[in-house]
Amino acid sequence: MTKKRSRRLRKKLRVGEFQELGFSWEATFKTPLNPEQSEILVDSLLSEVIEPEGLGFGGWASGGFVVGFKRGSVSEFQREDVLKWLRSRPEIDEVKASGFVDAWYGQDDGAER
Repeated sequence: MTKKRSRRLRKKLRVGEFQELGFSWEATFKTPLNPEQSEILVDSLLSEVIEPEGLGFGGWASGGFVVGFKRGSVSEFQREDVLKWLRSRPEIDEVKASGFVDAWYGQDDGAER
């Protein structure tokens, strides 16, 4: 049984039609990166794809979580742009990504919120 909540409360809690989705990714490298190479990779990721797409990123060179910077979800197009950019990098051997998950509450386990 789901709880009845007002539109205002659903928006505040980011549930229902206000749910925000993101995705996680994980990369493996052809050779281990030193700290300077990792920093260059993350700076490039942020300036070339995350910021221009209006996204937010938490993580580091080997993986992280991508969300919309403002309210809203990451689109499939934005997700593909991030993954395409990561796969084009010469230092990255493989990239694995999750499907979309609730950015505020994690994987939907059917629990009431």
